[in-house]
Amino acid sequence: MSNETELPPVTDDEFLARFVLVSKWIRNDQTVRQDAFIPYPYPDLSVTRHKGLSDSDLWQIGQNVADKRALPLYGRVDIQALTVKIQSLRIEPTPEPKNHANITGWPADKPGQKIIAQEIAATARFVSKGG
Repeated sequence: MSNETELPPVTDDEFLARFVLVSKWIRNDQTVRQDAFIPYPYPDLSVTRHKGLSDSDLWQIGQNVADKRALPLYGRVDIQALTVKIQSLRIEPTPEPKNHANITGWPADKPGQKIIAQEIAATARFVSKGG
């Protein structure tokens, strides 16, 4: 627990990356579907903080996530931390892996999560792995 308190809190202006390992999370027009932000059946949603990372560092972390799950890395979805906080969710940094955080405070039911996920997805920006 003492390690958790030493991690710098996530500021409103920080950006967070959600790695896209499922192609159907992104529409043909490159907009983001709500499914990218629904944690169900899990209580938390995993993200990576951009803070102090280069673009290549971010992509390496994303590739590590994809490799660990044996899935392709299509890209990432970037959101501003304030967008999450406006939805009355919390962003809790974790000590490992580097720059990892969990978005917590979701409703337990999937329909409740969908409503919040729609709001977050509306502000998200997809960044393709190739571009």
